[in-house]
Amino acid sequence: MVKTNFNNLNKLTVDYLTRKEAWKYGFIKYSVIKKMIVFATKHNRIYIIRKIFVNLIENGYIEKKKNVARSYMYKFINPNATKVVPKQITITFD
Repeated sequence: MVKTNFNNLNKLTVDYLTRKEAWKYGFIKYSVIKKMIVFATKHNRIYIIRKIFVNLIENGYIEKKKNVARSYMYKFINPNATKVVPKQITITFD
Protein backbone atom coordinates (compact mmCIF):
# COMPACT_ATOMS: atom_id res chain seq x y z
CA MET A 1 0.00 0.00 0.00
CA VAL A 2 1.45 3.34 -1.05
CA LYS A 3 0.85 6.44 1.06
CA THR A 4 -0.21 9.49 -0.90
CA ASN A 5 1.06 12.91 0.12
CA PHE A 6 -1.99 15.13 -0.35
CA ASN A 7 -0.15 18.35 0.54
CA ASN A 8 2.11 17.96 -2.50
CA LEU A 9 -0.83 17.02 -4.72
CA ASN A 10 -2.84 20.03 -3.53
CA LYS A 11 0.09 22.37 -4.20
CA LEU A 12 0.67 20.78 -7.61
CA THR A 13 -3.01 21.23 -8.51
CA VAL A 14 -3.14 24.86 -7.33
CA ASP A 15 0.04 25.64 -9.28
CA TYR A 16 -1.42 24.07 -12.41
CA LEU A 17 -4.76 25.90 -12.09
CA THR A 18 -2.89 29.16 -11.48
CA ARG A 19 -0.76 28.68 -14.61
CA LYS A 20 -3.92 27.91 -16.62
CA GLU A 21 -5.55 31.04 -15.15
CA ALA A 22 -8.60 28.93 -14.35
CA TRP A 23 -10.35 31.83 -12.59
CA LYS A 24 -11.05 33.29 -16.05
CA TYR A 25 -13.26 30.28 -16.87
CA GLY A 26 -15.92 31.48 -14.41
CA PHE A 27 -18.21 28.90 -12.83
CA ILE A 28 -17.68 25.43 -14.31
CA LYS A 29 -18.82 21.88 -13.60
CA TYR A 30 -17.01 19.46 -11.31
CA SER A 31 -16.16 17.26 -14.29
CA VAL A 32 -14.04 20.01 -15.87
CA ILE A 33 -12.11 20.60 -12.64
CA LYS A 34 -11.75 16.85 -12.21
CA LYS A 35 -10.11 16.55 -15.64
CA MET A 36 -7.65 19.32 -14.75
CA ILE A 37 -6.79 17.60 -11.43
CA VAL A 38 -6.21 14.29 -13.25
CA PHE A 39 -3.95 16.00 -15.79
CA ALA A 40 -1.96 17.87 -13.12
CA THR A 41 -1.47 14.97 -10.70
CA LYS A 42 -1.47 11.98 -13.08
CA HIS A 43 -3.77 10.11 -10.65
CA ASN A 44 -6.89 8.33 -11.88
CA ARG A 45 -8.32 7.08 -8.58
CA ILE A 46 -11.62 8.79 -7.86
CA TYR A 47 -10.95 8.80 -4.09
CA ILE A 48 -7.72 10.77 -4.49
CA ILE A 49 -9.22 13.21 -7.01
CA ARG A 50 -12.27 13.87 -4.84
CA LYS A 51 -10.12 14.33 -1.72
CA ILE A 52 -7.93 16.90 -3.52
CA PHE A 53 -11.07 18.69 -4.72
CA VAL A 54 -12.60 18.79 -1.22
CA ASN A 55 -9.31 20.09 0.22
CA LEU A 56 -9.27 22.89 -2.38
CA ILE A 57 -12.79 23.91 -1.35
CA GLU A 58 -11.94 23.78 2.36
CA ASN A 59 -8.80 25.87 1.85
CA GLY A 60 -10.74 28.53 -0.06
CA TYR A 61 -9.24 27.99 -3.52
CA ILE A 62 -12.58 27.03 -5.05
CA GLU A 63 -15.90 28.82 -4.63
CA LYS A 64 -19.12 26.81 -4.75
CA LYS A 65 -22.46 28.09 -6.15
CA LYS A 66 -25.78 26.26 -6.29
CA ASN A 67 -27.26 25.96 -9.75
CA VAL A 68 -30.93 26.12 -10.78
CA ALA A 69 -30.92 22.41 -11.61
CA ARG A 70 -30.02 21.51 -7.99
CA SER A 71 -26.41 20.95 -8.89
CA TYR A 72 -23.33 22.97 -8.08
CA MET A 73 -20.94 25.03 -10.17
CA TYR A 74 -17.41 25.79 -9.03
CA LYS A 75 -15.01 28.65 -9.61
CA PHE A 76 -11.27 28.70 -8.98
CA ILE A 77 -10.24 31.80 -7.04
CA ASN A 78 -6.98 33.51 -8.01
CA PRO A 79 -4.59 32.91 -5.08
CA ASN A 80 -2.36 35.79 -6.22
CA ALA A 81 -5.14 38.39 -6.33
CA THR A 82 -4.93 41.26 -3.89
CA LYS A 83 -7.56 41.32 -1.22
CA VAL A 84 -9.47 44.61 -1.39
CA VAL A 85 -11.34 45.63 1.74
CA PRO A 86 -14.00 48.23 1.00
CA LYS A 87 -14.05 51.13 3.43
CA GLN A 88 -16.61 53.86 3.66
CA ILE A 89 -15.18 57.36 3.91
CA THR A 90 -17.30 60.27 5.05
CA ILE A 91 -16.22 63.84 4.35
CA THR A 92 -17.98 66.69 6.08
CA PHE A 93 -17.54 70.33 5.15
CA ASP A 94 -17.97 73.10 7.69
